[in-house]
Amino acid sequence: MKAVIFLNEELKLHIKRLRRRSALSLISMLSAIISIIFGILFLFVPSFLSIIFFALSATSVIYIIYAIRVAKQEAKENAYKPIVFYADNAFSFEIVITKFKKLTENKNQLSVSEDVKFFKLNKIFKLRAVVYKTECFRKREFDNAKNRINKKANKELNISQWVDRTKANKMMRFNIIYADALNDELYTLISQNAAHNLTRVEGVINIAIVGEKIMIPPLYGECYLSEIDRYMRVIKFINQVLLNE
Repeated sequence: MKAVIFLNEELKLHIKRLRRRSALSLISMLSAIISIIFGILFLFVPSFLSIIFFALSATSVIYIIYAIRVAKQEAKENAYKPIVFYADNAFSFEIVITKFKKLTENKNQLSVSEDVKFFKLNKIFKLRAVVYKTECFRKREFDNAKNRINKKANKELNISQWVDRTKANKMMRFNIIYADALNDELYTLISQNAAHNLTRVEGVINIAIVGEKIMIPPLYGECYLSEIDRYMRVIKFINQVLLNE
């Protein structure tokens, strides 16, 4: 199976806007802090520099307020739908499992049943992936199965619950849900803003596979560059691993 496109134009534009807003917000914050400091220092010197620095800080603060309002409005509208990628043919659960097995050593593969698998691998991320099969998705059942397999993995693979922050940006958890059909509970889960879980020290993302579709949550609102970078690497993983032969 191969990807039809890496990113459609609408998603490319959306990600570009998020990056620009996040970068400008960071620059504005640093500019405001530095300008206020120098503005105060030059108050004690007969110079117009203090006025220039305070004007610069005011401009930076105005942009920060604007960016926050835009992000909050996006979150309030909540008009974003899951991002969908299409394969040439429908996936089977066995195909998904085989793709992960090829990337994972046997010692880093676990299961609690034929429908719940765990893989620990190093591909784009230092990745922990739970692959869960269901005919009719129910979040409570999914959470219980996910907790059981993660508990077993932590014990048998000696996975520490403490994450080194210097390495955290390269670490992710994938919860991959293979379902026969997209019901309301699964759609609700996969529609939640990805930013909520990408802010965690060890990022988490839910991925749904239904037929020939791979769906991930949208990303919008107030985002940091690190979260956007993680999101783009999730898309890269989908294209390189799940959508390729």
